[in-house]
Amino acid sequence: MDLQTLQTHTLERLGETGTSGYYTGAEAIGALNAAQRIFVLLTLALEKTTVFPLAPNTVFYHLLDSLPDFLLPLRIRVTGGARVKPGRLQDFDALNPTWQLAAGNPERYACLGFDFLVLYKTPPDSTVSLDLTHAYSPALMTSLSVTPQIPEEYHAALIDFAVPYLRMKEGASEFTKSLFMMDRFLTAAQKMANFVRARNLAQRYDRMPFALDRFDRSKLLKLAIKQQKPAMLAIPQAEGKLVPTNG
Repeated sequence: MDLQTLQTHTLERLGETGTSGYYTGAEAIGALNAAQRIFVLLTLALEKTTVFPLAPNTVFYHLLDSLPDFLLPLRIRVTGGARVKPGRLQDFDALNPTWQLAAGNPERYACLGFDFLVLYKTPPDSTVSLDLTHAYSPALMTSLSVTPQIPEEYHAALIDFAVPYLRMKEGASEFTKSLFMMDRFLTAAQKMANFVRARNLAQRYDRMPFALDRFDRSKLLKLAIKQQKPAMLAIPQAEGKLVPTNG
């Protein structure tokens, strides 16, 4: 589905069928963009390999300066050479107390947040580069003719996220009524994450997506069910018996 179709279906689910209403087309597009980015963050569904040039004697790199869509590394190799293994700064300290001065082709890497790449051993010249396989965030959808970058079978899941996301501004009552759609979104994300995890294991990647099958959604669903049940009111004249109210 293209963005225009997704926008139309989202507004229809919100009860917006006219040319003007409580929700705007721009709000729907913003929610759909948020849905796709969160879907990719949860599943690592998008990946690519980039040749990343190294500067001489440089240990720390701001990845977002040159790779603004970078999420996290999946596998790193020296171009034409060996694999660079993942590690932590304390591992570097244990290997070599003066590791920041160690020269040579990179042997280990560490990531700090979503931006910093730290290398153990750095080349003395600019002839070395890395083949950086990484998960990346999808580009913002702005044109109504574009389609989401995630697989087509999951396009409808973006609507399932967008509707409760937009309902939040109406208050808790309307939001909880749409939580069943968020549950469908998470189910779709879990299916995609399981596929990506199997693929990453086969490729011997360094990172796996979130284990969504271990996430307890029961409280989320109980909140939605509780919202749909009629409230009970104690009436003294009825000797303390509870009867449903109309609220």
